[in-house]
Amino acid sequence: MKRSNLILGWCLVAAAAPALAGNWNVPTNARNLQNPVPRIPARAAQAAQVYADNCVACHGVEAAGDGTHARVDYDLRSIVGSLTDGELYWKITHGVGRMPSYAGALNDTQRWLVINHLRVLAERRGVEPPAP
Repeated sequence: MKRSNLILGWCLVAAAAPALAGNWNVPTNARNLQNPVPRIPARAAQAAQVYADNCVACHGVEAAGDGTHARVDYDLRSIVGSLTDGELYWKITHGVGRMPSYAGALNDTQRWLVINHLRVLAERRGVEPPAP
């Protein structure tokens, strides 16, 4: 009986591991979503404020993974260049593992503003967005 419980426990851990590790399977239709919020200087301060209020604690001021609340083990600026706006929007909306869903905390515009701010942070580091 004990051995079967141990095997079942390991199976559950193995099944949950991709979600805990951040393996997000973004649906194809979400990858192609276009950001409806223009990235213009007039919205830059608003985008930075939404990021500061909701993301800095874990991801850090420059998205380097050095937040004070729940540090992450990757530099978000380096992976933003490999993700479309739609993929980022989906991940912010749905969350996974320690990353919570922000669907209830941020409205659509605010989530797109966060993406705009992430693009600014990535560009400061020399990371270009993916080609359309």
